[in-house]
Amino acid sequence: MKAIANIFTLFLTGMYITTMHTNSQAIAANTNSSVPAVFVASTPCSSGTKPLPGIPREAGCELIKWELKLYGDIGKQTAGTYVLNCVYGMPKQGTRGFINGGNRLYREGKWTIVKGRGANPSAITYRLDPDKPLVSVSLLRLNENLLHLLDSHQQLMIGTGAWSYTLNRIQ
Repeated sequence: MKAIANIFTLFLTGMYITTMHTNSQAIAANTNSSVPAVFVASTPCSSGTKPLPGIPREAGCELIKWELKLYGDIGKQTAGTYVLNCVYGMPKQGTRGFINGGNRLYREGKWTIVKGRGANPSAITYRLDPDKPLVSVSLLRLNENLLHLLDSHQQLMIGTGAWSYTLNRIQ
């Protein structure tokens, strides 16, 4: 009976050590992984916004839902990578969805920071795909939680009382 108790104790000790080792590896992996800053928005789909994420000009579209994930240390204002998911199309009346589920657009690449804008030398602009000027998207950093979409001429997109071109940080 004592032999069975010793075997059981050794088994539990082994399980404890294995669990602790696995947990410490998981904690180390989470510490080293890059947690993205996630920004979301619903914007009008217009001739000014369609080309920014890459929506075809002839697409039937009134609404774009954006989800932008910036990987890297945006607090330290260093470059990184991004993932942009958009759903666009005609809104389904009385819902938050799209007719036929909408169309999906996925982009990923590198982002960088451009400092200075007009009369404000401390302004910060995040530029997606800076090495590809024809498809580059620029967003002005209003604060750590708000990014505002810039048009192809690097000017603020102007909204209305009902619509905005500001992406809000959710994570």
